Amino acid sequence: MPCPISITKFVGTISLGLLTGTTYTLTTITLPSLALLPSASLASRTLATIQTKSTRHILTLASISSLSLITAFSLASPRGRHPYLLYTALVAFIGGQGVEYWYNGLSRFPRVSRGGKKASSSAAGSASARVPSPGGSDSSGFIEVEPHAGDDQVNGEKVEMEMARERKIQLVRSWISGLGFAMGVVGIWGDGA
Repeated sequence: MPCPISITKFVGTISLGLLTGTTYTLTTITLPSLALLPSASLASRTLATIQTKSTRHILTLASISSLSLITAFSLASPRGRHPYLLYTALVAFIGGQGVEYWYNGLSRFPRVSRGGKKASSSAAGSASARVPSPGGSDSSGFIEVEPHAGDDQVNGEKVEMEMARERKIQLVRSWISGLGFAMGVVGIWGDGA
């Protein structure tokens, strides 16, 4: 039967690896692809949806990682309480909640702000083009969506600046969580040796 301490170390390190992969993918693939969308209003709504959903997942992964590693440290015997567990938990916390608070304050924390639900619900039904359907709901693979009344008021330069800002945030988060993941892997390898 596996030891609960080993399981919590494994869960914490894997969660930190998933956090690193998520932020890296956002930085290198998802956010640069938004520049290819046909209109600024569509890019703005897509960016708002990505920010809301990614923030929720990133904060969840960071919390799971931090709590798992702190639990492993707390449950370990005095000989097994390696400081790397605390350092890695701290880096996971900083990479998730710390970076989010530093760049966005409390505005995008899912439980504090309810603005994220409004952004994603308005984005779901208000694109002004034929957009690719993820499920291929009709034979052409596209769905028709109704135009939004405020489409003419979206400034493309502001959307581009917000995309660059979000990319910078995710890049910082990717480096921090990558450092924590490397510390966790080396620490687990050191425990086994």
